Amino acid sequence: MDIDNIGQISKRDLEIIQLHQFQQPIYCCNVTAIAYALTALGYLTTVDEIFYATQLPIASVLDDGMTLAETYDTCKIYIERKGLPLSIRMEHFDKPSLTLEAFIREVETAVCNENDVHILNFNTRIAHENPSLEGGHFSLLADYDPQTQEVTIADTNPKRYTRFWKCPIQRMYTACVDKDSSSNRSRGMIVLRRLEPAKTGNGALHPSELALNALHAENS
Repeated sequence: MDIDNIGQISKRDLEIIQLHQFQQPIYCCNVTAIAYALTALGYLTTVDEIFYATQLPIASVLDDGMTLAETYDTCKIYIERKGLPLSIRMEHFDKPSLTLEAFIREVETAVCNENDVHILNFNTRIAHENPSLEGGHFSLLADYDPQTQEVTIADTNPKRYTRFWKCPIQRMYTACVDKDSSSNRSRGMIVLRRLEPAKTGNGALHPSELALNALHAENS
């Protein structure tokens, strides 16, 4: 996790997410995305903690991977068992109402709201326009530029894809609409939202900064 050069807290998702850095263990982008998202929201979480708290079978993750629904279930169980004040929502992109226009509206609102984080499940071949890549992946939505119509993705596997990379939003939408052969449904997104807004006024620290301070204390 990157704890150097802590920048000024902003209300944009990119500013919150870039306070942290995760590198997935092999074939664990799904669980890593959950840990990354929870930590970005101020609840310091590790991949190991998720496996321990949810009793998630390691073999099922490493051998079979996890669908969007299975990742949602794992995240929901972890939130409930830890008693975190968060709501969770899942959207498959084969839902008729989830058009490109609806996705753009969701993204435009999401990246300016520090109280939620979006985990995207997409096909890497489509998102990167690279036929040599191997299919499904989970990472965080970090930012959106309406001028260029590009999303910025905070990747769970920076060693392979770099920490942040950009993609046209239409291509990312297509990558999320892609059908997961394991579930026979489209991929999509998981939205985590604080039930209690972050308090950053009157000298209060943002939860992400509190999480980093806790990490500093543990390492001192």
